[in-house]
Amino acid sequence: MTEPTWKRTLRESNQADNRREKQPRRTYHAPSLLNLRPGDTVWYTPKHMDVAYAGQKATVRRGPRKDVLNASVRVEFSDGQQRTLRLNLVSRTTPRTDAAPLIDEARRLPSWKRLLELLGRPEEEARQQAEERARQIAGMVTPKAERKFSGDLAAQLLDAARADLAAAAARQAQRGGRGPVTPAHLPVPTDDLAQLELDQERRAMVNNIARCIHRRYFLSDAELRDLTEQEREQERVTGLMSVFIRAAQGDAGLVPIKDSSKGKGSALHGQLHDSLTEAYPLALEACQMLVAGKGQHALTLALEVRERLLAHVAANTELDRARRKHHTGRYFHGDVLSVREEHEDGGMTQYYARLTIVYAEDGHSVTVANAAELESMTGTRAGVQAWTSLCRWIEDHSDRADGRKQGRRQDNDEHLIYREDRDTLVLRESVGRYPNLLRAFECLRRALLMPERDKDVLRSEIPENHPAPGHHDLPQTRAKEGGLDKLPQNSPNSS
Repeated sequence: MTEPTWKRTLRESNQADNRREKQPRRTYHAPSLLNLRPGDTVWYTPKHMDVAYAGQKATVRRGPRKDVLNASVRVEFSDGQQRTLRLNLVSRTTPRTDAAPLIDEARRLPSWKRLLELLGRPEEEARQQAEERARQIAGMVTPKAERKFSGDLAAQLLDAARADLAAAAARQAQRGGRGPVTPAHLPVPTDDLAQLELDQERRAMVNNIARCIHRRYFLSDAELRDLTEQEREQERVTGLMSVFIRAAQGDAGLVPIKDSSKGKGSALHGQLHDSLTEAYPLALEACQMLVAGKGQHALTLALEVRERLLAHVAANTELDRARRKHHTGRYFHGDVLSVREEHEDGGMTQYYARLTIVYAEDGHSVTVANAAELESMTGTRAGVQAWTSLCRWIEDHSDRADGRKQGRRQDNDEHLIYREDRDTLVLRESVGRYPNLLRAFECLRRALLMPERDKDVLRSEIPENHPAPGHHDLPQTRAKEGGLDKLPQNSPNSS
C-alpha cells in the first residue's frame, strides 16, 4: 500500500527542520565588515580591553570570506605584528576615548553624591564601596554598544570624583600651607582663674614668658624677606647713591634730608629729595660762571638754585603739616612670640604663639589686638583689666630698660614675676601694681602649650634659622673616624 502524498510531504519537512537545527548557526555581520578589503583600516575591539593591542588601529591584509560560517580577517598592527581576528572583534569606527560627556552625565545622577561621600572616608571598606559604585555609574551612563569600555570609564569617574573633592576643599576658608580649616566649636571662656594657684613649674613658665616678652623675642617679619642676588645688588647701589648725595649736600652746606626711598614715598617726598639734588650741581656751575666773569649767566643759575630751595621748603612744610605726631602700627617688630624651655638633660622645647601688640589710638600706650582670640582659643576669660595691666607692665619695663623712665631696672630678667626665696618662687610685691596681670600670663601660657594644629601660627612664618615647634633632643657629636677611638670600648675586638 502506497503512502499518501500529504504524509510524505509532512515527513520530509520535519526531516528538513531537524537537519537545519543540527547545523551550526551562521553569524550575522554588518555589510561594512563583510566588504573589508586589503588596505582598509580597522580597530581591534575585544570583549575585554586588558589584552594586547586592545583599542589599537590595524591595517587589513586579507579580507573576510562571505561563504563561511565564522568569517575572519587578517590584520597588521603598527609594530608589524599580524593576527587573524574574528570579524566580530574588529570595528570600522574609532572607539570612544572622550569620556567628558559621560562624566558630565554621571555628575547629574543622585549616586554621584554618594560616591563623593565614600571617597571622603579613609576606611578601606569605603574605598572598595566607592570602586563598586563607580562601576555601577559607568554601566548606567555608557551606551549599550560601548559597554565593553565601561571598565576604563569607572577609573576616570573615580579620578573626576577625587578632583571634585579637592576643588570643594579649595573653596573652603583656609590659610596658606594649612589646608582647609576644620570647623570646630570654640570653648566658652571660663572664669576658672578666680582662685589662681600655680605650682612651681607653672611659675617658672610664667617667668620664662615674661623674660621673652621683655627681651622682645618675637619672630621678625624682616627675617622672612628673601632677596635674590640681583635685588641685593640693587640695594647696595641704592645705599651708595644715598651716601654720595648726603656727602654732596654736606659739602654744599645744606642739611642732609632723610632718605625715604625705602619707605612708601609720595610725590612730596620725591620733590623734597629732587629739589636739593638738582640745586647742588646748579650752585657749582654758578660758581664757575662767576670765576669766568660771566655774571649774567651766574645770576640766572643762582635764581634757579633759589627756586629749587624754595620748592624744598614748600614740600617740607606740606609734609610736616600732614605728618602724624605719634606712633602707629605694631609695638614690636613681629607678632609671633617665641618661648624656649631648657631641660636639664641638654634638650629643649620650643613654643610659638601669636601675640599682637599695637599702639592705641592716643599713639603712646599699647594694647593687645588679639586678646579676644587668645581667650576664645584657650577657653580662658582673663578680662580687660588683665590685658591692660600686661600692656602697662611692658611699657614700664621697656621705658626703664631704655632709660626713659625713672626707677631701678630689674636686676635679673629670669625672675621678672616670681623671685627665688629659699629654693621656691615667690610673687614679687611690685606685681601688685598691675591688677590681674597673672591672668594674662596664664592665658599666654595655655596658648603656647596648645597643639600646633590649633594655633594661628603657620610653618611658613617660622624662618629657617629658628627651631621647629616641639621637643628637641641634645645633638649627639660623632666620634672621629679612624684612630684608636674608632672602636667602642665595649667592642670585643678592643683590647
